[in-house]
Amino acid sequence: MNTTQVSSASARLPQLSWFMAFKAVADKQSFTEASRELCLTQSAISQQVAKLEAVLRTKLFYRGGRQIQLTEDGQRLLLQINQPIQELMGVVDGFHNDAEHYTLHIEMEPVFSRQVISKLLPKFLAKYPKLLVGQMLTTNHLDFLPQTELAIKWGDGEWEGFESQFLCSLDYVPVCSPEYLKRKPLAVPADLANANIIHDRDNFDWRYWLNYYPVAKLELQKCHYASESQVVMSLAMSGLGVAVCAYQQIQEELADGRLVMPFPELKVRHQRAYYILTRKNKSLSPQAVSFMEFVREAVLD
Repeated sequence: MNTTQVSSASARLPQLSWFMAFKAVADKQSFTEASRELCLTQSAISQQVAKLEAVLRTKLFYRGGRQIQLTEDGQRLLLQINQPIQELMGVVDGFHNDAEHYTLHIEMEPVFSRQVISKLLPKFLAKYPKLLVGQMLTTNHLDFLPQTELAIKWGDGEWEGFESQFLCSLDYVPVCSPEYLKRKPLAVPADLANANIIHDRDNFDWRYWLNYYPVAKLELQKCHYASESQVVMSLAMSGLGVAVCAYQQIQEELADGRLVMPFPELKVRHQRAYYILTRKNKSLSPQAVSFMEFVREAVLD
């Protein structure tokens, strides 16, 4: 091939970043979400997609208001580039595996990190001496930064743009400190109407428990609250009032007497649960896959 032919071929070959911008928009069905994932402005994403359309001489998306849909050519292109991009990521992973260290970035709930992951990490990392783990702790929302490969979050299993795998459920039960129980005896659930109630986030946990065990005149609008479950538990231990907490997460506090269950038989399996989240249509590093398998096996045990 002569120099003229090489130059011509290069001029017709779109930049990889244009394909990545197109794929991000296609996966997210949103220019805004794609810009967040790639850490670029929405304008930059739009320009890259437009350049790709110009080179391919076709429209890749139907743009109507906030709705983004792939055209027939867009669908065809997405199918054709998925495998090559996965192969390129495999090449990157291969170099990561040979590197001195690899950092696995995870996002998770603080209480799950403290009570589960922190205890499991030494055993897991003993198998992978070159692996480093970076944890981003978030409550009430999902950040999922570009470098994040997976998240362990509490919810209903539905997160737009993410695959979710069930991890474990929790049973909720009312708890308080022994001192509080002495001051305000709770003989039957109806006594909760006169107790100081502490709730987490948007009082959903209490409302869910009350669906199974209704208490007349219990007003959830007049309660103490905190946005983090660990703080809710601490407030209950301090003697402030009664909270509903996850039974599986208060074993140490029950064992040493910092918390008691006035009604131990009144446990409710929460409709929400912990899930492992990964981006749709995005491959994971071998380290991330190993970590997910390890956590699932450990939780099931």
